[in-house]
Amino acid sequence: MSFDPGAQEIVICEDVYNELHSGALRERLQDPSLGEGTITLIIRDPNITIIGDMNFDWERAPLSRCKSLLRVDLKGCTKLTQLGNFVFWGCSSLTSVALPDGLTQLGDNVFSRCSSLTSVALPDGLTQLGDYVFSRCSSLTSVALPDGLTQLGDNVFYECSSLTSVALPDGLTQLGDWMFSKCSSLTSVLLPDGLTQLGDKVFYECSSLTSVALPDGLTQLGDWMFLGCSSLTSVSLPDGLTQLGDYVFNRCSSLTSVSLPDGLTQLGDNVFMDCSSLRSVALPDGLTQLGFNVFSKCSSLSSAADSAGFSDVVPYLRDRYKCITLRKLILRLLGQYNRAVNEANGTEAKKHAIALASFPTDNSSTLDVGLFLQKMNASGGNGIEGLIGYILKFV
Repeated sequence: MSFDPGAQEIVICEDVYNELHSGALRERLQDPSLGEGTITLIIRDPNITIIGDMNFDWERAPLSRCKSLLRVDLKGCTKLTQLGNFVFWGCSSLTSVALPDGLTQLGDNVFSRCSSLTSVALPDGLTQLGDYVFSRCSSLTSVALPDGLTQLGDNVFYECSSLTSVALPDGLTQLGDWMFSKCSSLTSVLLPDGLTQLGDKVFYECSSLTSVALPDGLTQLGDWMFLGCSSLTSVSLPDGLTQLGDYVFNRCSSLTSVSLPDGLTQLGDNVFMDCSSLRSVALPDGLTQLGFNVFSKCSSLSSAADSAGFSDVVPYLRDRYKCITLRKLILRLLGQYNRAVNEANGTEAKKHAIALASFPTDNSSTLDVGLFLQKMNASGGNGIEGLIGYILKFV
């Protein structure tokens, strides 16, 4: 090993394991005579396979709290596959790290509290990120996660306050708890189509997040999912969603409307509490379990219910769902009828007669056709003018 206290570069080529795991290197890097952010560390060892240990805490990790580190280059460690827990924890002046291509796993808290870290190029072979890997990296603006990544721990980007965007790999099927919690600059996240599970509090207090499109494979949202996302204006919920946990949209003060899927059966406690701008939610008929205070302190929604003559928000929203469902049904049937008229030949009267004849004469086949014929028969005459008048009540 070469070392000069006045130099800006330390290169380790020999006895690397002992230098790292005896604490000798860390002691030298923590020398008070070295200024913060003055050292570039280069490690070249073609045989070492792990730096640190997956069982270490921050006090025993080989390079934790080395504030003199500015840059680290591990490219010369060609057989390195793992960085153990807390390896660079608290290296507050570290701005960049060059990782070798063979790396497959990052342990817990590897870069936690590296508050000057702006970017990390993760190797393509990386498959696992432990808990808190980048937590409180307050200067980190973006991260490109490799396509082969299949496992993300909890709190991976917790409180990365400068993070604006993250590209998640297509093969990812789940996100752990608190994944992007308190990422106050995060405006958007593209979630992979194969995602089937989101942990609790994934976007907790992401105050700049404006919209999220959730993939179709999700069937439930965990507790506190979007709590405190004060800029969130819209969320696209998948059709297969059956359950919303507690406090999912609590304090989403910019959210104006939510379309709940027809298959939703359960709303947890305080789901929309303090959503002061919320004006439109349609509660599906199949919704059987409503938690406590679901719409508590939703001032705009309460005003809308009062104006419509309802003393409570829930019956008002159920009524809206029925009206919206009926409107969609009528418009769909009118579209079918218009197509039949356009495809028919002859005079206008004959076209309408042909269009009417294309529907069954009874209502036993489908609810749609039954309702359509019922309104046609009730309208009198040839049914056309009466039906249009009826439809206009809902459009």
